[in-house]
Amino acid sequence: MSNVLFFQPKMELTAEQNLTDFINHCRDNLTLYEDQGGFSVNKWKYNCGRKEHAMVFSKYSKKGSSNYSFEPMDEPFLTFAKSYVRYRQSEKQVTSIGDKTAILRVLHDALLKIHGEANILLIDGTVQTEVYNLFNERYPKSAKLFRFGGQLVLLYEFLVSKCIAQALPDWNNPWRRAQAKAERTDAESQKWQMERCPSQHLMLSLADCFARAKKPQDLYWSSVLSLLMFAPGRGGELAFLTIDSLHEEEGRLGVRWYGEKGFEDSLKWVPTHLEATVRKAFARLIKIGAPAREAARFANDNPGKFYRHKGCITPADFPENKVMNALEFAHAMNFGPATIQRMKDKYKDFNTEGPWNVLGAHQVKWLQQIRSEGATYANLARHVASQYQKQDWPKLPKIGRPVWESLLLIRENEFHKDFEPKGFSWLIPDVNRLNDQLSQRPIRNPLPTIFQRFGIKDEDGSEIRMTSHQPRVWLSTCAEKGGMDSWKLAQWAGRAKINDNRHYDLRTQDERQERITELLKTESRPTPLEALANRLPVSYEDLGIERIGIADVTEYGMCTHDYAMAPCTKGGECMTCKEHVCIKGIPKTLSRIKQLEERVASQFTKAQADEERGEFGADRWVTHLGWKLSHIRTQRLRMEDDDIPDGALLWIPKNHDPSPIERSLQQRGFKTGNLADTNSKSTTAALDDKTINNILGIDDA
Repeated sequence: MSNVLFFQPKMELTAEQNLTDFINHCRDNLTLYEDQGGFSVNKWKYNCGRKEHAMVFSKYSKKGSSNYSFEPMDEPFLTFAKSYVRYRQSEKQVTSIGDKTAILRVLHDALLKIHGEANILLIDGTVQTEVYNLFNERYPKSAKLFRFGGQLVLLYEFLVSKCIAQALPDWNNPWRRAQAKAERTDAESQKWQMERCPSQHLMLSLADCFARAKKPQDLYWSSVLSLLMFAPGRGGELAFLTIDSLHEEEGRLGVRWYGEKGFEDSLKWVPTHLEATVRKAFARLIKIGAPAREAARFANDNPGKFYRHKGCITPADFPENKVMNALEFAHAMNFGPATIQRMKDKYKDFNTEGPWNVLGAHQVKWLQQIRSEGATYANLARHVASQYQKQDWPKLPKIGRPVWESLLLIRENEFHKDFEPKGFSWLIPDVNRLNDQLSQRPIRNPLPTIFQRFGIKDEDGSEIRMTSHQPRVWLSTCAEKGGMDSWKLAQWAGRAKINDNRHYDLRTQDERQERITELLKTESRPTPLEALANRLPVSYEDLGIERIGIADVTEYGMCTHDYAMAPCTKGGECMTCKEHVCIKGIPKTLSRIKQLEERVASQFTKAQADEERGEFGADRWVTHLGWKLSHIRTQRLRMEDDDIPDGALLWIPKNHDPSPIERSLQQRGFKTGNLADTNSKSTTAALDDKTINNILGIDDA
């Protein structure tokens, strides 16, 4: 990232002076993309670690036009466009930079059409209207319009805030966000929904590939794909997994996962039935990637030296700066066996020009450069560094871990049928290579997919075609069918916005209607357990309390405290509160109670040890924690009791949680009965109001 110095406009200057200062600031103070030519070139690139994103400062051209030959924007708009992009990317480099360049192209053309000059100082309301019309003309009914509108709002606000176009009218995004395709009911969307969510057969086919894999290629790719099946992840996120990403805690297995789109680090728990599969996948990938990790680590620890892999035929003491002959060079660079054999058959002296021509030295540019510099190990090391030491070397992008700790790391040509793996190389396959394993590209001589290698077809006998994103869709849809909470689903899938769940909910209309129909057919009021399972509110009456209102859900059950009358005075001590009820059968409630019991038991043991040593006040803690632990343990035993049916309401006795008034009266020797039980249907009081007021010193008047 470049040094970021934010531009501050001066109110007393004219718009032209502020624009000049802004451009000078971006050109002279900011250094991002300067290594690519800066303002002297019309195309920049940003490599996010998995893909290269281009920023082309060109005029608008129809879809399908090449970026290699383009007409740059007119000045002075061209310089402003570069300044704006460099400034925004210096704040934060984003992969959606194409949206910014798209709006700049349209704004450029609108200025030309209205004023005949591409000058940002001429922007006004008429230009804004023309920008709107051009977008509708060039991107009719496109889902991208909403994104473009958001970028236009940011650009216009920027021009006003930097005093470049202070009189610019306010502008709101005129395009609505497109309805989620998963929610549309038109024929095209319904067809997309059917194809988007893979069938059970396709998911089981992936599992079958993992079980049947024997060859290194199948072992590797089936293991990579299995890591997208235990939890809904994105294919690009696999690149951030490391060899130590497995995490064990309290008998559970999880995977440390870095989520894209702002979610970042999280822990994805592995279902019990898939733990063995995930462990096996990690073991396979670690073993297959060991040579690549060794090569990457050597390059970091020994800069300027070439990694002498198993294919090298030179002696161990061969100098780094000694020129190799063609045969030694071919083995060092892992040329294919057929090429090397052809060289041996045709030539005996490998120091002549002929063997080098067999390798392609007369036409391959990088080979010509190596020969001109000298085919030494030192020069090969520099070539390897330029090829494989990508951005952020030696760290992995975003997570900052060493490259050689990447779980997916392999060598170039690792599974190639004709070429040997390059023993000196290392790389992380991108999503495109992963998708090549799931679906054939429409090209000449496409690679066979993993399904084709195993002879697995779709249910209708056709070839299976999938994408790496479809397991994520399938898992999300299954979670919706099972009634998973929306917040938990978003966390599980690594979504920063809960509302994004709707894009992955591809239940059929019949499946959605079935659940609604089941609720409508219910003739009697659902029990609290049934209501919670169907995400319905639980009323006080459902819990046996004669009061109007809805109970609150807690970690351990339901809270019936009336917060409209007074705040909770228990401070989270739900398990010892008479207004809290545990309901047997609520998922995860028992495990949470067990965790709470373990924590309190640990505190209780420590308090006992302190009491034995004579620590002041420890006896009070022993009494308090023992009383608390007994209630928690009792509830846990009741939840585990097979004689107690699911849905049973488990309260603590009312007399175990007296109110402050009851305690005060009891300390004075009065019998209180069930005075605190104001929620019960049979509330009684042993004292009348006058007696209570006298004890508390309250005047009857």
